[in-house]
Amino acid sequence: MYKRVLRKLLEGFLTLLAATLILFTLIRFAPGDPVDLLLGQPGEVAASHSQAYDERAAELRTRWGLDQSMPTQYASWAWRLLHLDLGTSIHTGRAVSSELADRIPATAILTAAALLLQTGLGVLLGIGSALKAGRSYDHVIRLLCIIMASVPAFVIGLLLLSLFAVKAGVYEISSEASLSRLWLPALTLGLIGAPPFIRLVRANMLAELGQLYVLSALARGLDRKRVVRHALRNALLPAVTVMALSLTSLISGAVVIESIFSWPGLGKYALDSLLLKDYPVIQGYALVMIALVIIIHLFVDIMYARVDPRVRRPEEAGVEEYA
Repeated sequence: MYKRVLRKLLEGFLTLLAATLILFTLIRFAPGDPVDLLLGQPGEVAASHSQAYDERAAELRTRWGLDQSMPTQYASWAWRLLHLDLGTSIHTGRAVSSELADRIPATAILTAAALLLQTGLGVLLGIGSALKAGRSYDHVIRLLCIIMASVPAFVIGLLLLSLFAVKAGVYEISSEASLSRLWLPALTLGLIGAPPFIRLVRANMLAELGQLYVLSALARGLDRKRVVRHALRNALLPAVTVMALSLTSLISGAVVIESIFSWPGLGKYALDSLLLKDYPVIQGYALVMIALVIIIHLFVDIMYARVDPRVRRPEEAGVEEYA
């Protein structure tokens, strides 16, 4: 078990290293210059090439290390990462770690609320669809899942914002992270993530209801609700894993949703920084997200190895191998 954990940690480290290298390269090759965006080029061509402008731009590039080669910049960034330093924001002058830490609570609250909503919808609608498979209720739920999975996230967010904020006037449009503003972005994010969860619960529930122990229990006249309750426990085991892994998709999906609803979280901050070509912030945010994905996958893998011996090595699970 410990060897498995060490191997997963090594794989996670190598994945993080490769991801940071690819991320750093892609950001540097993206069009746009953070110095030009910060200074703002004057309208006249002659003025834009004035000596004062060029000297100020050269000074800023030297300060942020943008005048160095890409390998040197990456080595400098990696060295700071070893000292837990994510750098300093180009546009605010604050430490990126402080900027991210200030916005983590807003994203955490939004993600938790959306996860609860997604899980509730997935369990209730998935079980109902499985118990009424082939009926009108099942067809309606499956059609709604297809529609919700096909429509882009920003379209759903804009429609709900127009409906509840503009027409109904029951949602406040502001940039505060208050509980009164939480329900609509959480509802949007939960609806986006619910369809795959509903389909998974439905498929697992149908598979369990077709098992021999369920059919035998029903044939012996046991209470149907009690039998379904026992089948539900087995059907939800894979769903728990998907629910844990869906945290990463919810956090990444929050980039669009937070921007639409002006929710002051990590997603909106990252998107604003991307438009401003704030390299340290983009790199810091992406690094945190990649590390979070690796940690969640590692945690799920370890928990599965503890619960289910089939995912361990054959000799640990007591399974004989035949040539």
